Amino acid sequence: GAKKYSASSSEDEMRARKRQGYRMMCVTLSSQLLSLLDAFIFPDSLDTSLPASQLHGLALVRSTEPRLGQAQGPLLASLLRLSLVLLSHLEPSSVKFLQCCGRLRCFLHWALELIRESVALGGYSAAFQELTAPLDRLVLAVVLQCHRALAKCSNVLKEIESSPSNKYFSSSDLRQKNYRRLFRATFELREIVLAAYRGRNEVLRSALSLQAYEALQAGLEEITAPNRQKGGVTAREASLRAFMTNSWVQGFHDVEIKDDLAIPEQVSNGQMYRGRLSSTRGCVAIEELAFESASIIDEYNRALDSPFEKYCEDQRQWAETDAVRDLEYEGDLSVKRLGQGHRNDLVEINRLASLRADSAANRWDAIDRLSSWVDYYAKNSDNLNVRHWKLSRHVDRLHRRILLVPNRHYVSHDDASYEGTLGRERERNTKRLSAQTLRQARKSFYDDVADIDNEDPDDNIEEYGEISSRNNDAQNDSISSGMEKPTSEIEENEGMSGRSDSETASDWDQALTASNEALVDDIDSDEKDANAWAKSFIWSAREHIVQSFDSVLLVTLRSLTEGQLLLTTHNIYFHPTEDEINVMTREKMSHPSKRRRDNERRDKRWRLSRLTEVHGRRYMLRAQALELFFADAQELFINFNGGAKIRDNFYAKLRHNCKVCKPVTLKGCM
Repeated sequence: GAKKYSASSSEDEMRARKRQGYRMMCVTLSSQLLSLLDAFIFPDSLDTSLPASQLHGLALVRSTEPRLGQAQGPLLASLLRLSLVLLSHLEPSSVKFLQCCGRLRCFLHWALELIRESVALGGYSAAFQELTAPLDRLVLAVVLQCHRALAKCSNVLKEIESSPSNKYFSSSDLRQKNYRRLFRATFELREIVLAAYRGRNEVLRSALSLQAYEALQAGLEEITAPNRQKGGVTAREASLRAFMTNSWVQGFHDVEIKDDLAIPEQVSNGQMYRGRLSSTRGCVAIEELAFESASIIDEYNRALDSPFEKYCEDQRQWAETDAVRDLEYEGDLSVKRLGQGHRNDLVEINRLASLRADSAANRWDAIDRLSSWVDYYAKNSDNLNVRHWKLSRHVDRLHRRILLVPNRHYVSHDDASYEGTLGRERERNTKRLSAQTLRQARKSFYDDVADIDNEDPDDNIEEYGEISSRNNDAQNDSISSGMEKPTSEIEENEGMSGRSDSETASDWDQALTASNEALVDDIDSDEKDANAWAKSFIWSAREHIVQSFDSVLLVTLRSLTEGQLLLTTHNIYFHPTEDEINVMTREKMSHPSKRRRDNERRDKRWRLSRLTEVHGRRYMLRAQALELFFADAQELFINFNGGAKIRDNFYAKLRHNCKVCKPVTLKGCM
């Protein structure tokens, strides 16, 4: 219910905004049209009491009188409608409102003149007859709009007089100007109502309710001639104030909604007043005015659509000619012929591509079998003269280098291998570590011996058993933990055994050297066993391991592979530890007997020198994945099963320890 209410309220607000925009557009266009027509309609003098002014306007109006029965109406009807639009939306104290009131007063005099001519021609003066009905309805509309405008003027006058002068106006002169314009506009509106009352009283008597007509008649009869009164206020101003306080101006502002049509309260619609029942002629006139407005809109739409409809009709007639049919038939044949040729070309291209792929696959299988045979006999036969192969310089018809030829000048480069270089470097590090440890042990030993010589022999004998047991435990712990603890306790134990200094130093030198060598060998062997798969690739000269990440998932469009990720200063290596799983079926894609061979083939490497972008991604709704983009159009999507913390650790290592990758930033990590 709340959603429906919010949707309906938003629709109402949108409809109100559109209506406000249309209203502003109508007001602007009406003002511009009337301003343009002023030079052609009005004479040099706007005084309607002069005969020249009346004849000038009636000469233009009479020329359009034969069109009075059409929906658009004559020129005078259009001018009255435009003036009513401005009168209902302009500010009462503005200059344009005053101009609109003066213009509407002149238009009403011309309409009343035409009504008098029609009455004289028809011989009757009843309201809403066949000849005078369109203009009678416009006279009623003018009186109703003047009633609304007088109410607005009265409210504005009350607000100006009851508010400080600086609330709405910047100066007293500006306030006085608006004050005078307001009274002049009120005077023009009263004169318009008075002219309609005197010139076409039959329309007001039949269209207004009995109470409204009585109030209007009482307000108009109070008008007196202008003369000076007390306080410097003219009689005209007093008369205008009295007219604005009349019950007709102050009341009758309600409307009745009937079939989406607003009918004013003062229009006769069968109301009962003082035992008398009013007619329904006013309500019928309002409905006829609404129908005329709808007819004007329909006629305007038809006028806008008629050129396009005429163009469509001309195009339809032209399309039905024989020449157009022949062109369409030839075009259809050309399209079908070209489409069939395109389909045949696609079939031929796919067939040739399939043949080339099958041929390349067969040749590659043959080369794979041959290389497997050579590897097998090279490992199992010492006397076999192994031949090395390379790609031929010659190409086939498709410019492919797919033939292998013997490499008669093969060089193994064993002396420059990475394994040998890494082994020698480790030996140097081990020797340096052993020498440093030995120097520290000797220094600590001689310091402890000097302390023992200075102590009391009896105390040493009493504490000998406790010290010996503690030193034996320290010796075992230091050897098992890679000499992480100092050797002062071990040397103290040896000093208490009573052996000579030279023999003790010699024995401990041998023990420390042996333990360090064993420790380094254990560490090297563990690292070598754990990362031996990465040594199948050719490493750079200064490349070394940064960190290894277990339980990493390599994600592609077809499969998921879980394995180990190794990050170095120059590359990223991936070694699968589980079978490749199909994304759609969740089944293994390789047989268990071929797992080892497939893992060796599926070891992959990505060069960090080609890394361009790193983006944080979500995998299975968890922000624990990364997507890496490389300059050679390769992409790498990896998911860290350990969580976002492991992912961030990998990115930090990648950014701070890799020497060849460009500066990248983690983007889109959510």
